[in-house]
Amino acid sequence: MAKNERARMGKDAIKERGVDDLVLLSKTTEEEIVSNLEKRYFHDLIYTNIGPVLISVNPFRRIDALVTEECLKSYRGRYRHELPPHVYALAEEAYRGVKNEEMSQCVIISGESGAGKTEAAKLVM
Repeated sequence: MAKNERARMGKDAIKERGVDDLVLLSKTTEEEIVSNLEKRYFHDLIYTNIGPVLISVNPFRRIDALVTEECLKSYRGRYRHELPPHVYALAEEAYRGVKNEEMSQCVIISGESGAGKTEAAKLVM
């Protein structure tokens, strides 16, 4: 596959599925951010980074592929931007900070009632 064909396919995927990290948006307007989150949501991509912050959109249903043991293991020992955004990547980063850098860590989970905070906390733990 030619280099320019791969680049075009990457651009098509971004148009369809959005970007993994909102800092990569060409325009950072509320409209663009919401549009990106919506694209990702409709592809079951409920996690999106915005720099060091992880945004999680509650799917109001279980997405089995996101909570398998295999998925969990894929994030172990990996740096946050090596794989798609996920609460496991955030947890791994915090764990690495405790173990390797001997620094206390804090994960803040915020949202409205019914936003999925309890489920996110369970996955982090």
